[in-house]
Amino acid sequence: GELLDLAQVETGNIQLQKQVTKPETIINYACNALAFQAEQKNITLEIHREDNLSSVVCDVEKTAWVLVNFLSNAVRYSPEDAKIIIDCRRIPDAATPEVQFSVQDFGRGIDPKYQPKIFEKFYQVPNADTTNTGTGLGLAISKEFIEAQGGTIGLVSEVGVGSTFMFTLPAEA
Repeated sequence: GELLDLAQVETGNIQLQKQVTKPETIINYACNALAFQAEQKNITLEIHREDNLSSVVCDVEKTAWVLVNFLSNAVRYSPEDAKIIIDCRRIPDAATPEVQFSVQDFGRGIDPKYQPKIFEKFYQVPNADTTNTGTGLGLAISKEFIEAQGGTIGLVSEVGVGSTFMFTLPAEA
């Protein structure tokens, strides 16, 4: 499935079905999709959402896919009995209205030397001591999906502290 998504991205054939959507719709979908996986490791998914958030203009399916990917990675790299924070807030100083979604884990974090490549195709952090390795496509596809919708994507990570992956989307004017 990821290879098919990537093929769409690379050929410029991403079909976006943009609509006005409440951020909590996307967050609830992603949290429900990962609830069982989180429960298996006794991980708490904690949602922080600003009151009276603007709706976003996005392809709900592709945006939820990105948030599920972020959450799946956070669960995979978090220790048992951990907490993952899903945060959603408006970006106050943006030139145009934007809403930021973020997923923060308290896992091992990503060494700064690997961070610039994290959104590249097939890239996986070397020596990631996990048996649940993926294809190295999820974050690359996430980047393409978000940028195709006029958003931005990024991360903040510190070794021994954890990682926060985030993306922004245009808000309804």
